[in-house]
Amino acid sequence: MVRVKDILGWIDSLAPFRFAESWDNCGLQVGNPQEPITRLLVALDPSTPVLAEARERGCQCVVTHHPLLLHPLSSIRTDSWPGSVVESAVFGGISIIAAHTNLDTARHGTNAQLAQLLGLAITGPLDGEPSLCQDSLYGGMGVVGLLAREATAQEIGAELKNALGAVCVRIAGDGKKRVVRVAVCSGSGGSLIGKALAWGADLFITGDLKYHDARLAEEHGLAVIDIGHFASERPVLEVLCDLFRTRAASEALELDVFVSQSEFDPLRPLS
Repeated sequence: MVRVKDILGWIDSLAPFRFAESWDNCGLQVGNPQEPITRLLVALDPSTPVLAEARERGCQCVVTHHPLLLHPLSSIRTDSWPGSVVESAVFGGISIIAAHTNLDTARHGTNAQLAQLLGLAITGPLDGEPSLCQDSLYGGMGVVGLLAREATAQEIGAELKNALGAVCVRIAGDGKKRVVRVAVCSGSGGSLIGKALAWGADLFITGDLKYHDARLAEEHGLAVIDIGHFASERPVLEVLCDLFRTRAASEALELDVFVSQSEFDPLRPLS
């Protein structure tokens, strides 16, 4: 029988919770580690539609990338988020687990999936914690690597848009610039532009790029592709699903695992 604590242990074997940033809140957010589960839903966000989908599918646990509870709460109001989701989870018998920056910095986590999609030969972490860099499971916050062949930023952006189904891809800097060395940071990576420049990157791929970060990159001759926060992280969900299915099967345990079909990028172009 699979229990919630087993799911936590399996995540820890891929993306140790000790890798999480000090400001982050990863792990079990709602529920009891001893609770048995037979059906599990994996999603990016602990949203109301995701919890509703979990109930409809009969899932007793939801694993999300983004935490439901990131900052301390002074009260739990069930008439608004996140209290409404806590109420839904508790009364629905659904545990909620978050694997956030521990998954971002794992060697086979969110950034590794983007690097693999690009066919990057990884040369190092974009930003790494020195005390963790010798750990075989650690990959750092973002990665830097070399493309197998030279391409323009526009060509890479188009390829990513098609591969990820991104609703909106934006380019800053010279889109016709031919690039080889690429820095990647899933999610909101604008604060790491300086790191990308220090690595001598020709192109930086991330999401949620701010205006002034785009100007900074432009002034330094760095091309940047903003593929959106949602699209940049969505590929890791299949990695989590494969992990849970494989570990359950290896221990002859019954567990049905699903990727959420109810969530979509909240930011979409006006038609």
